[in-house]
Amino acid sequence: MLKRASLVFIGVIQKQEFDLWLSFRLNRHQRALRREVRVEVVSRGSESRKVVDVFEIASGLGTSGDVNSTRDGERDLFLVRVEDGRHHVVRDSGRSIFPVTTGPHPGLPLDESRPFWERIALMNFWIQRSDDQMRIAYPYFRYSDPGNALSQWRMVKLERGLVRHPSAGVRIPACRELLMLGAWEQDECWETLSYSDKDHLRDGGYVCCSASDVVESRAQSKERKPLWWWSVYTDRENRRLLTAVNDREARLEFCRLYARDYPGDPDTGCPADQPLPATIVTERGDVPLLGPWPR
Repeated sequence: MLKRASLVFIGVIQKQEFDLWLSFRLNRHQRALRREVRVEVVSRGSESRKVVDVFEIASGLGTSGDVNSTRDGERDLFLVRVEDGRHHVVRDSGRSIFPVTTGPHPGLPLDESRPFWERIALMNFWIQRSDDQMRIAYPYFRYSDPGNALSQWRMVKLERGLVRHPSAGVRIPACRELLMLGAWEQDECWETLSYSDKDHLRDGGYVCCSASDVVESRAQSKERKPLWWWSVYTDRENRRLLTAVNDREARLEFCRLYARDYPGDPDTGCPADQPLPATIVTERGDVPLLGPWPR
């Protein structure tokens, strides 16, 4: 998908409508959707205009699956190619427009020596405002890593960092992501949420997470001994997660097993008597967050 794009940029949709004039050139089952987009950051290619039109050929017979469903006022990452002077999404039948839910950004973190999709994913965890009015917009983290560039362990550390944000509009969706890991028991944020915060965990149509959900997940985690988890989940990234479970006794054992199998690797939840690791995104990428969210 990225190879097909001659221009990649972040912008805000100002208006979207079907272009009836252009539709005359299509077959009777197709319609041309035109999005008027205000350009904020150009990540690849060149575009000097502040506002561009982005076209997509939509089926008049209806669509299914993960398509480019967008709304006016939404901030998105656009991957387009230039055809006959027009900006056309790189895929009409699948998603090539990805929501950016963490607000405006001056650019991408890291430099161009790092993979493009890694920089995009980190940008989607980059919260530059520290006030209590900051919000992560719907659909929250659903498209935060469109190129599958980050490991689960790396995202968990980023989410743990966002849980420390002073705004409920940031910490609630971040905590929900951790709670949805269920029996992996990365759920210590549950105790940090106020009753009011917990009432908003199901915002946006989520079925997670109630007090009974958390109790059930913790019970499932404890049904098996640490050695069972270690023998079943042999991938190193999964084992990093095991060293960060919200169970002091189990965490001690997982740390012992990790040190035995991967001596000298510090990127874990160990030692078990220390706070769980959290990270925050800056221009330099994801870096350790020591203490509360910076003001």
